[in-house]
Amino acid sequence: MSEQYPKFSKDHIIIRELIKESGKIALKWFKNKPSVWKKEDGTDVSEADIEIDNFLKSQFKKKIPNIGWLSEENKDDYSRLSYDKVLIVDPIDGTKSFLNGKDDFCISIALIKSGRPISAVILNPINKELFEAEKNKGSWLNLKKIYTSKTSKLENSKMCAFEPMFSHPAWKSPWPRMLIENKNSIAYRMALVSNGKFDSMMALNTKSDWDVAAGDLIINEAGGKVTDHKGNQLVYNLENTSKKSIIGTCMSLHDKILERVIEINL
Repeated sequence: MSEQYPKFSKDHIIIRELIKESGKIALKWFKNKPSVWKKEDGTDVSEADIEIDNFLKSQFKKKIPNIGWLSEENKDDYSRLSYDKVLIVDPIDGTKSFLNGKDDFCISIALIKSGRPISAVILNPINKELFEAEKNKGSWLNLKKIYTSKTSKLENSKMCAFEPMFSHPAWKSPWPRMLIENKNSIAYRMALVSNGKFDSMMALNTKSDWDVAAGDLIINEAGGKVTDHKGNQLVYNLENTSKKSIIGTCMSLHDKILERVIEINL
């Protein structure tokens, strides 16, 4: 695949430009004490999340009018199911980190067609990292081509996940020693696998389409693989938007991780 920055589609270019603008909103509120309240599920949401969400929804409606919408911060009315293409948006993935002044949060947008992402952008505005991919055009970070790592051994590999999970007594055999570090944002964990900063990421608890759809395409286009813990490819924009688990890895580690987790029932 060519190292030359590709000619992206009109839709992708619109997504990239709007996520940059939403990044400016995030920067405006970062460490600036936005109002915070609890959602029905008990998690925090802030006025920064809502301002970004409202900005993106209104702008996409103007610029790509015939498109469905699914966002973490909007009540799902299922109208998205009648559209050929659907935007899946997380205005701030890693709100906890954002509110605590930490840099491991991002804005995540994926464009879905026939249940799979065809365009994706993840922006970490603090670290000035813009990850992007379009189907069959590779993955890119700040205009430079990126690839997953070529690590082939779990031992001493770099895993982005919740460390206590690996020492749980229920594992049939102990995990080898790995360099484990966590990031609050699932989308950002996936982005960091796509450029080889981590060899793999894993979460064995429920995630939603907006957490993983963009990272799914970006890892795949960088040469890696994304499935649930049973090895199934993820399908998006179904009536149920929950995903039981997520594993995103460089290609040569995927089966080695899968064989350790595939028998787990979640």
